[in-house]
Amino acid sequence: MSNDFDFNIDLNAIEEPNNDFSPIEEGTYKLAAEEWEQKVSKNNNTYLKVKYRVLGPNYANRVLWENFTITGANPAVAIRRLKEWIVAVGQEPGVLSAERMPGLMNQSFFAKVGIEESKDYDPQNKIVSFLRPKNTVTVTPQKTQPQATPTQSVPTATGASILTDWD
Repeated sequence: MSNDFDFNIDLNAIEEPNNDFSPIEEGTYKLAAEEWEQKVSKNNNTYLKVKYRVLGPNYANRVLWENFTITGANPAVAIRRLKEWIVAVGQEPGVLSAERMPGLMNQSFFAKVGIEESKDYDPQNKIVSFLRPKNTVTVTPQKTQPQATPTQSVPTATGASILTDWD
């Protein structure tokens, strides 16, 4: 080995990596999905594993994951949450397919994040709810007003007209 090369790297200037895996505080955060993959559980259920990144300003670059089980005994909750995520990024729900998933990546949205406690593992963050964009308007169906009954002018024996109900 040659001692001719002196690289003189000051290791004191190198920042320590942030290996803090403790949960972030509960609250509303701006997130974006970064990666997804389709997997099969040990119970033979298909699920989508999605990795979300916090965009900031607080806790920027921290990561959350969610698994959406889309087959099995009760996929309704996961499918509803997928729809909420799609609406949160400002897209129409439509049909979700593998071809559509890349279009959901890197689309920012807001979500309420909570902390899930368990006796089997350390506390971890969970997306409690996906929030609709502020420019999304929820339309409440209006009760239809009864239609007016058409009327007809009918001449009387004296030749004057009166208005009567059509039916």
